[in-house]
Amino acid sequence: MIPAQPPSASPDAPSTAVGGQGRRVALTLAGLLLLLMAAPARSEPPIPQGLQCLKAAYPEHICAIEANALVWCDGTRMIYDDGQAPPADYERLLVGGDLRDQMAARYKVGKDYPIPPLNFDPGRVRYQPFFEKMYGDSAKAVSRNLTPVRWMPATSGRKLPVSRVNGVNKKLEAVSAEIEKLPPEIRGKVTETSGTFVWRNIHDTDRLSMHSFAIAVDVGVKHSDFWKWSRPRDGAPLVYRNRFPLEVVEIFERHGVIWGGTWYHYDTMHFEYRPELLAPGCRAP
Repeated sequence: MIPAQPPSASPDAPSTAVGGQGRRVALTLAGLLLLLMAAPARSEPPIPQGLQCLKAAYPEHICAIEANALVWCDGTRMIYDDGQAPPADYERLLVGGDLRDQMAARYKVGKDYPIPPLNFDPGRVRYQPFFEKMYGDSAKAVSRNLTPVRWMPATSGRKLPVSRVNGVNKKLEAVSAEIEKLPPEIRGKVTETSGTFVWRNIHDTDRLSMHSFAIAVDVGVKHSDFWKWSRPRDGAPLVYRNRFPLEVVEIFERHGVIWGGTWYHYDTMHFEYRPELLAPGCRAP
């Protein structure tokens, strides 16, 4: 009897070898997937705190921020850090500082003002293209957004031309109303003002004054001090002076306005709207 032979494999039947190869390919793909899942994700560069404060301070104008730029709501990109080290010469820094330099010095809020160290002027370094973009790059452009604000109407009533951009006029009205609630011996020192909007350069410089943008006001000149009035002739360090009531300063600061009395180059009559420097993440602790 001839033993039965196993049936021949059909030519259409799957090959065991081919099946094994398929399993190996599947395992290889699974391994690659596991490796990709285990690999650390590429993180985006961190956004500087200064850029975050700028966006928080001006949400109607700055719609986005990137690792090294802010994006205006009209799509314009403005570089934050130009990649250059800050100039060692302070006067060159005032002229050529970028947005990073503008945000570098931390403004101190409150009555406990230490005497400012050499060349410590938080807010005095300004990237001019930023403010020209925000408020206008000419007297005519700024003038389109001017509105009169009555300064301390119950006491003085002088009308001051102030920018409507960012609601600066509303901020100054609120400051005025709070000051008028102070005791007479305090509010009497700031009744007089020396104006707001004047398109001009800072004296002896090619840099625009913040009065050019109608976001600055000088008050209480008779009770103020200015570094150039008592500058030592021999080049010695400045001697800080202040007679200005700090109760008034605190009111201004609550409404996004910084004080020139915090500067080494002190200007105690001077106030300007700079909410980015008063943001919790960017002011001095």
